Amino acid sequence: MATAVRRASRWLAATTGVAALLVLSGCADDAPLDTLEPKGPAAREIDSLVNIVFSIAGIVFVFVTVGVLIVALRFRRKGDDDFPVQVHGNTKLELGWTILPAVVLAGVAVFTVATIFNLADTPDDAELEVRVVGQQWWWSFEYDLDGDGDFGDIVTANEMVVPAGQPISLTIASNDVIHSFWIPSLNGKKDAVPGREHPLWIEADEPGRYLGQCTEFCGLSHANMRMVVEAVSDGDFETWVAAQQEPAAIPEDDAAAMRGLETFVSQCVTCHQVQGVNSPDCVPLEEGETYVPGETCWEGAQPFDGAAQVSGNAPELTHLMSRCTFAGSIFDLYVDERCGDPDAVNRAQLEAWIRNPPAEKAMAPDPNQYTTVGRGMPQLPLSEEQIDDLVAYLTTLD
Repeated sequence: MATAVRRASRWLAATTGVAALLVLSGCADDAPLDTLEPKGPAAREIDSLVNIVFSIAGIVFVFVTVGVLIVALRFRRKGDDDFPVQVHGNTKLELGWTILPAVVLAGVAVFTVATIFNLADTPDDAELEVRVVGQQWWWSFEYDLDGDGDFGDIVTANEMVVPAGQPISLTIASNDVIHSFWIPSLNGKKDAVPGREHPLWIEADEPGRYLGQCTEFCGLSHANMRMVVEAVSDGDFETWVAAQQEPAAIPEDDAAAMRGLETFVSQCVTCHQVQGVNSPDCVPLEEGETYVPGETCWEGAQPFDGAAQVSGNAPELTHLMSRCTFAGSIFDLYVDERCGDPDAVNRAQLEAWIRNPPAEKAMAPDPNQYTTVGRGMPQLPLSEEQIDDLVAYLTTLD
């Protein structure tokens, strides 16, 4: 008897220790991808469902654990000739442990289906529409500001800016393989599937930055394919929209930046576009003509007609410095969380990225037997002086 009790005590202690470790492993002071801290109505609905399901699961866990312990102690084998009474064929028990779990699962199903239907309905007052497109390995956000179905009014990369306190209608798509869009504090996951479009909506209670992550394995840099939703006040959003619709200014008073612009035109425009330099609808300059912002291309540039990438897309850079991150949101554009401060530009990381992108982020930028172009930014033949000048130009793109 004493031996059995000691064994049961050791088993209970070990189980309790494992359970405690699992609980502690979920504790964190700063967990930006915590789905249990909702910051919007859709995420709160999911959190409410999680609370219900986990409460029921907790009760079931306790009930089963206690039952197992009672059975193990009460009906343990006590001797060679002492065999426990068998309950096979006990109709009441068999009905009980069949019906009770079915009732529990039915209850869970009711709450789950109700939540799914509630989240599937985009609120009627969701006036702003954004098309979210998964790329290898970054996200593009295409805005339809006037509701005419044209998602090219504003195009940005990795960071989506939205007004706080308003529902935003999203259309999730992919240009290459299956990705999965997830901003846990604002809503659940939604797959981005090539050839299909899936609806989703988000709403942030208040201004702030809400982080996300691709949750569908999509290749080399799946873990480095992040995204940010920045919710701002209505006034700040209007200011942002107006600034994003302006072409990039030509830094004619900055000699280094002008040299960087020349490098950009000679090395970078095959993949990236800057409105006002190689806009899709700009007119190439003829000899003797003068550059006209918003009408002609910059000297030596041609109208942008798709990136030299498998997907045909690369991040739009017109207002690069209005963002806080780059390269799939894995690097900060500014140091010490001083986003937007021209004196806090993270030049070291920008230079490292331009110098050797594949060393900073896993990619497949080289052509192979299947494609004439690659996936991701290749290492360019740039001198250190050209890198310095190119960074000087990029930091003017605000």
